Amino acid sequence: MVGRTMQQSDHTVKGEGGRGRRVPLAVYAVLIAVGAYAGALGLVSGFLRLPPDLEERLPFASPVLGGIALTVIVAVPATVVAVLAWLAHRGADLAAVIEGLLLIGWIVVELAFIRELSYFHVIYVVVGLGLIAWGRDALGQWRQWRQ
Repeated sequence: MVGRTMQQSDHTVKGEGGRGRRVPLAVYAVLIAVGAYAGALGLVSGFLRLPPDLEERLPFASPVLGGIALTVIVAVPATVVAVLAWLAHRGADLAAVIEGLLLIGWIVVELAFIRELSYFHVIYVVVGLGLIAWGRDALGQWRQWRQ
């Protein structure tokens, strides 16, 4: 078998039935989800006001649409990763990889629209890469399933 199993990982806590909870991954994903939900709420409510020139560059010049997209593309998948990791579901690593790719994709698309780089973009690309690295065992398992 390629990589470590969840029971062999240093990042597990034995849960029900001897399965290991992925507590650090769950916490990491919760922090991403909370940040994304807060950002989405700020955009939808108007609490996070964008400069007019940036707002005009959004699809339909709508921060509300941006907030909804942030929820669907980043916050909800991060929540799924957190739950799967907490429950020690075997799909947690694969979900982390997918969420990492979604997060990086979100940043790339956001940059295409707003055309301004912020340190937040760099941070969240690194966060997305962290998710992909965390779920790297799933990539090895996926390769095995294909054979």
